[in-house]
Amino acid sequence: MTRLLLIVLLILSPVTYAEMSQEELAEILAPRIEGLKFLTKNGMLLEAIRDQNRMGRSLDEIKQIDAEWRAGTSPLIKELQENKAGNFLKNIIIQQADVYSEAFLTDEQGANVAAYPATSDFWQGDEEKFTASFQDGKGQIFIGPVEYDESTQANAVQISVPMEYNDSTIGVLVIGVKVSVLEAEKLQGK
Repeated sequence: MTRLLLIVLLILSPVTYAEMSQEELAEILAPRIEGLKFLTKNGMLLEAIRDQNRMGRSLDEIKQIDAEWRAGTSPLIKELQENKAGNFLKNIIIQQADVYSEAFLTDEQGANVAAYPATSDFWQGDEEKFTASFQDGKGQIFIGPVEYDESTQANAVQISVPMEYNDSTIGVLVIGVKVSVLEAEKLQGK
């Protein structure tokens, strides 16, 4: 009976996660954020970012790749899902598909280094999920709003964590956490 009442309450009065404060989201997501901090120490991910940063692409080059990516014609769409870092992120998403909707890694300009599944665009440098986390190289954890993501077709919140090497932020890791996880953890009081 209690279980039925809980189900009815969930149906009749759903939590509006779009209206949750950042503090509430941060509290619910705290265990996930700690796990992501662990990932920021992964040597292979850091090396992938460092390699791309050394390429020295200009913003014009990045925007050209971004236009090709959005048009679906860039070979990088597949390459960034299948490189070492992309495969690593893919394994996380596949193994925890009930929790995470996507994961992608950017360089210091916000250009994708690896992604799974493919993002809707290549350049994240003009988006808050990158700028608020990269913080002009200072690095800060950023929790975005709950929203529908076209590329994954899921309601999720994106957590951005700075990737640091020798005390400098060199890129950003972004992972989408599905709203269903927020709902379950909110009900459990986590």
